Amino acid sequence: MPDPDPHEARAREPAGAPARNVWQAAATLLLGATIIAWLTRYNLHRTSVWSLPGAPIPYSWEEYLVVNTTGLMLLPLLLILAAFRRSPWEFGMRPPEPGTARIAWLFYAAMVPVLWWVAHRPDFQLQYPLYPGAVANWHTLATYELTYGFYLFCWEFFYRGFLTFGMAREWGSPAAVVLQALGFGIMHLGKPTPEFLSAFPGGLIMGWLAVRTQSFLPGFALHWAISATLDVLVIATRHV
Repeated sequence: MPDPDPHEARAREPAGAPARNVWQAAATLLLGATIIAWLTRYNLHRTSVWSLPGAPIPYSWEEYLVVNTTGLMLLPLLLILAAFRRSPWEFGMRPPEPGTARIAWLFYAAMVPVLWWVAHRPDFQLQYPLYPGAVANWHTLATYELTYGFYLFCWEFFYRGFLTFGMAREWGSPAAVVLQALGFGIMHLGKPTPEFLSAFPGGLIMGWLAVRTQSFLPGFALHWAISATLDVLVIATRHV
């Protein structure tokens, strides 16, 4: 059975727990907003963190991955473990409720025609795969997709795990889902227009899915499957 409503669970917590939930929700929102603002700027400017004033250096693919995964995974985990003294299990890092994971694959099936359409658009063909070297051969593409899969795991942990469950206990699931979806949309600035416009509703759907399944793992599987399918379709379309 799905976990009870956060407000009902809070009512059964020991004395002092409601106050703890308030500061933890606020800390989650503050750290989350800071990371979103910094990573959005970093990703858009495409400049290395090692650049000197007046001498910008483009970041490498490897640096891009390290910086983003540090912000999306390492810093939230440190807050959860060291400050909150809670388990990542409470933030969606757990198997989904029995029988609910199939919902993600229904969403994936609905997305396939959309992916076919956008794969033929010039803006998506210029954007994907994000690592240009991935098109060299199938072995390189497979390695890239595995690496990018970890990157998307960090994305889903941050948005549908850390932010969603971190704020839901105090402010309720609807507010948490909306707030994380706003951040998710912001970090899609600079993406092709259809992707940017769909990021907020997509974030709402995956936030709902996380709450429904009590896990961010189905959303991760959905996000990764969509991303990998788009890359393959873009590459295939270029060779038609």
